[in-house]
Amino acid sequence: MNDPPIRRSETSSTTDNVLLKCLEMEWQDHFQTRAQTWKTLEIEAILAIGLVGIDWQLDKKGATSLAALLLVVATFFGILITRRHRDVEVEKFTNIIEFERRLGLFEAGLLPRVKPPQPIRLIHALTPGRTNTSLFILRMHLMLMAFAIIYGIARLIG
Repeated sequence: MNDPPIRRSETSSTTDNVLLKCLEMEWQDHFQTRAQTWKTLEIEAILAIGLVGIDWQLDKKGATSLAALLLVVATFFGILITRRHRDVEVEKFTNIIEFERRLGLFEAGLLPRVKPPQPIRLIHALTPGRTNTSLFILRMHLMLMAFAIIYGIARLIG
């Protein structure tokens, strides 16, 4: 129980190691979240190709309508996932910036100062001039949803 006193350099080094590990974990979480966001878009693109393929192969209004509905539902959830992942990204970057600050990486000139990303809302996808990766993905979800709705309706009518 009588541990020797810890010298200041050991405490500082331990704290830095913990902060570095936390920083690494935040970056890993960010990259994993971003990969999942892209994966939702990939799945929707495959479903869109499947919608057209089902229509051409089966030539049945019911099958095409179901495929279009599946794509609409998938894009709806893709939109929700993209928005939630952006909120996670805001949180991760806030933590990353704090860990980098506490490690003194800005003051040492090792990193440029960055701001955390801003949350996105659905209306931002319709706002010209706003650009970032999350908004691009959100816009793609909306375009695929519109495609499914228009394709499904056109197939039912025609």
